[in-house]
Amino acid sequence: MITGKDDRMLELLWLVGYCVEFPTQLAVRIGGHPEWNRHVMYRAIDMGYVDIARGRSRQRIIRSMRLTPKGLDYISERDPKALAYVLAKQDEHPTGHSSTEKILRQHSLTIALMMSYNAGAEFLPDRKPSLMSPTSPLRNNVPYNPDRTYFYSTSEIRRSIQEYDPESVVKGSRIAGIIVRGRSCYCLYHTGYSRMYWMRSTEENTVASIETMLNARGFHCESFSQVVIGSRMKVAEKIAHHRVNTQSRYFTVSDAYQNCFFIVNSVQGDELLATIVDPEKRHEANRNALAGYKPPAVATRDYDAVTQDGQRPVILNYQCDLLALLNINQAPYGFTQSPILLCYDYQVDSVQTIVGPLIEVRAINEGEPYEKEKDRGRCN
Repeated sequence: MITGKDDRMLELLWLVGYCVEFPTQLAVRIGGHPEWNRHVMYRAIDMGYVDIARGRSRQRIIRSMRLTPKGLDYISERDPKALAYVLAKQDEHPTGHSSTEKILRQHSLTIALMMSYNAGAEFLPDRKPSLMSPTSPLRNNVPYNPDRTYFYSTSEIRRSIQEYDPESVVKGSRIAGIIVRGRSCYCLYHTGYSRMYWMRSTEENTVASIETMLNARGFHCESFSQVVIGSRMKVAEKIAHHRVNTQSRYFTVSDAYQNCFFIVNSVQGDELLATIVDPEKRHEANRNALAGYKPPAVATRDYDAVTQDGQRPVILNYQCDLLALLNINQAPYGFTQSPILLCYDYQVDSVQTIVGPLIEVRAINEGEPYEKEKDRGRCN
């Protein structure tokens, strides 16, 4: 529990207040059982703790929860220490009569934060290393632990970069936050139901500024990857259709990054993000996925294993790394038969469309834990 109190209503209201604009469909993913979370959300609405703002964008209805003064009183009475975080965010991002475009932008930031939180990242300022300089009054003394996962919002990134280089202008970027773990940095973007508007030079310059700032603050990140959050797997097909480094006003995959992971805004996406950023979870997922296959005779980047008869290479890409999919070797040397690519069940159709008919795409046998997650909702 973020607030330290075993109170589901308190946690919901705190997160709504902290995020300022909170997508209603995200409430079911605040830990616990989704049906109970839904019940808590409806009760919060009925009790007047939150308001619902409605708008329309591209024929889609946008519903956003906002904390009311009554909800603020609920937090104040039950966890006064947690109130300071909410008040600071409310002052930083007053709601008022926000336009639909501003609500959608805030939703993107909320989705990035919540998915990072569900993936195990710390996001509270006093529980993670500060991005500010040692002389800044805003800096805390939390040491950097390379085995922990940390999320930093766009406002934290912007504030630190401008402190490091006052002439830097960190505007125009679509970045929704970063996750830092060990020597890896993951740049989060929310693209929704379609390809996001994209200025490649602006985005790559922003990431270069982030790299410089992180190194100056002692993080020493060596690997920078993109994590693109979409509403459904079909968006991955749209992105991959334009290949790598295509000049376009909308997002295309770039080889300026180590990876370009595509995750769905869902329970499955939360779990996948946790696996991507956590080396131990990733190792366990790889081991389970490749059970029943043999390791390659020689080390290679073209494939991860071979079938028991040694006739077919096996490629693992449940992370849905679009950069790897678009650069895949469809005929690795030394094999007479086509490769097999392994991914999760909900990814199979879209990944098959991306890689084409020369590669057979198979679903990983996820096992009991993943089956429980699938029962909570599928993605198309």
